[in-house]
Amino acid sequence: MASAPWKVSLHGGHSGDFCLHGGDTLEEMLDAAVAFGYTTFGVTAHSPRSDANFLYPEEIEAGYSPADLDRDFASYVSKCRELARKFEGRLEVLVGAEIEIVPESGYAKEMADLRNRHDLDYIVGSVHWVDEMPIDVTRELFDEAVNKRGGLEPFLVRYFNLVEEMVNDLQPEVVGHFDRPRLYTDNAPEFESASVVEAANSALQACKDAGCILDLNVSAIRKELEHPYPAPQIVAKAKELGIPFCFGDDSHRISAVGENLAEGREYLLGQGISEIKVLTRENGTISKKTVPLR
Repeated sequence: MASAPWKVSLHGGHSGDFCLHGGDTLEEMLDAAVAFGYTTFGVTAHSPRSDANFLYPEEIEAGYSPADLDRDFASYVSKCRELARKFEGRLEVLVGAEIEIVPESGYAKEMADLRNRHDLDYIVGSVHWVDEMPIDVTRELFDEAVNKRGGLEPFLVRYFNLVEEMVNDLQPEVVGHFDRPRLYTDNAPEFESASVVEAANSALQACKDAGCILDLNVSAIRKELEHPYPAPQIVAKAKELGIPFCFGDDSHRISAVGENLAEGREYLLGQGISEIKVLTRENGTISKKTVPLR
């Protein structure tokens, strides 16, 4: 498939050799990225967690410990750098991580240390936990987290507050799937409540102040949501604030590499956004570059 400047993903590449809920190897994922026509492919493996209380179900089933997660992440960084050299000239491969915000009391230091220890090219700041409960594993666990907060509206307020705190604490280059709770509550009227809109807008202002790029995450289409993450009203507010977007295919196997990216492009164009911001390596450092969508 022909290359185009906008064919860049800064969130994805969760391969089966480094992610228990992924599939295919990292090298196979990069081969698929070349075949799709990506110019740059940011690989953002899930960051390890230091506390066994925050293992995901598949990690518990596999008998994993936090030490195993640390070992696998170090192996990922080494392998990804090796492959970046192998694919040079065909595909720019960036080595990143998608961070976790648990434990709430200590994640900021842990994630900053992880970034520095592995000299990562960039990080994607995502919120997968609310009140230290996972919110995108199963509908049952999501509902439990909502009930613990006293309903969907206070839950959404807390979610967006956590996004804001994460942005302020970590200053991530990219903020992942900004309105992730839509996974189980797409088009819920609570998203339009005054308190939720205020919390979301405050989180967006934090993104603006920190110079973040918002992940236009097309995995939502694969999961049969009406729109990519984020929803139109959040895209409109981000546009008003001057916050740029990038694409993320959030791929976990080769079939998802580049999937629905063209639809994401049309979505942004339909919202009056004609360019995206991408990351690229220049003179040994990572810099931002604006590329047109047309």
